[in-house]
Formats: sequence, C-alpha cells, structure tokens
Amino acid sequence: MKTIKLLELHPRDLLKRVAKKPLVIIPIGTVEWHAAHMPLGTDNLLAQAICDDLSARTGCIVAPLLPCGICRDLQTERGFNGTLDTIREQTLSSLITDMLQGYAKMGFTKAAVFSGHFEQEHFSAISAGISGVSSIEGFFLTVFDFLQDVVRELNDVTKSWPYAGDHAAEFETSLMLAYFPKLVQMEKAPPTIELDMPGLPDYIRKRYPRRASLAYGNKLRRAIIRGGVERINDMLKSV
Repeated sequence: MKTIKLLELHPRDLLKRVAKKPLVIIPIGTVEWHAAHMPLGTDNLLAQAICDDLSARTGCIVAPLLPCGICRDLQTERGFNGTLDTIREQTLSSLITDMLQGYAKMGFTKAAVFSGHFEQEHFSAISAGISGVSSIEGFFLTVFDFLQDVVRELNDVTKSWPYAGDHAAEFETSLMLAYFPKLVQMEKAPPTIELDMPGLPDYIRKRYPRRASLAYGNKLRRAIIRGGVERINDMLKSV
C-alpha cells in the first residue's frame, strides 16, 4: 500500500522493480480555472493522487507529473481567470513521444498516460504522441476508462449523475473533498457551473457544485481505484 515514486528510487531499485512490473504510470494535468472554490491545479492534483493510489495497489512505478496540457476551452478573455494556455498541440505530442522513448530506455515496456484534464484537443495531442513511439506500448486513460461499468446516465440532466463527470461541479469537487479537503472552499462554491463550449454533453453544460460531498467523493475514489487497478493488472498480464 505504498506509492512507488520514480523520483525516489535508486538505480538498482529501479532495475529490480521494472523487471517485475515493467509498466510506468504517468500523470498529466493542466492549470485551469475551477471556479472560486477550488485551486487552479485541480486537474494536476487529482491526476497525481489517483496515480499514486494505483501505484500503491498494483506495485507499478508512478512517474513525475507532467503539469501542462492543452486548454483552449477555458480562456481568460472569456472570464475564466487563471487558465494557463501556453502549450501547443504539437509541443505536447512531441513531449509525450520523447518522454515515452526515455521510459523505454529505462526498461519499461508499457506506459499508462493518465490525464486529469478533459478536452478533446488535449486528448488528441496525447494520443498522437503515444502513436509516435514504437519502443514502448502506450495507453491513454482517464477516470472514465475506470468507471465504464458503473456509469448510469439519467434522462433528467438536472439531477446528480452518479459516476459521470463535470467541470468543477459535484463530481470534481467531491473528488477534491476526498483527496484534498483543505483546498476546497465550499462556502465559495457557486450554485451552478454553466459552460457554453460547443460539443459538450448537455449534462455538463449546467452542473451543481454545492451538491458535492465527502461521501460521494469517497464513493467515486473507491470506484476509480477498483476499476483502475483492474485495468492496470490486465495490462500487466500481457507482459
């Protein structure tokens, strides 16, 4: 139940662990507005925390966080102050490719790139970077890859959606309450989060941060860990 961090390993320890579990877990996020009640690093914080959980339960090494991603949807000129929009798609793709090649040289044969940030351009750039490497088998993952068996879609989009995501509303806020309760200021949570970006599912366009709770956050955390451990172990079976 101890997270195995690459940055804390000595060379001999690395060799021994890679020989047994040649899969590296790589968290990636971005710096982005998450309303007034949550920190700008929410996506990074959750990506790291979830990957740490998976490392502790699978014995796989977790890599250092990659804290930059593609964030075009929420930009400051639209009133979302604090969103960092400085990296290009090609930059991220090249970074992912180069990074995976480096892990391959360390002896890893598989890599799970886990994103705490959700945006199509971000997803596409990471996938393109993974496809540019032949020396290591890469997988792009988010929490929803771990929750596929438990997601329940509701016809009424005003209700809470168990195991279905959002931006800075009950899903993300509850997860932050489970992992980083001191960083959540519920007294500042707005009644709704309303987003107008094209292509968003209806249930994400208007969500309700004040419905967040520690109980829901712990329920999500357990489900994510359960699904994530199963997914990582399945990857290891083919090693």
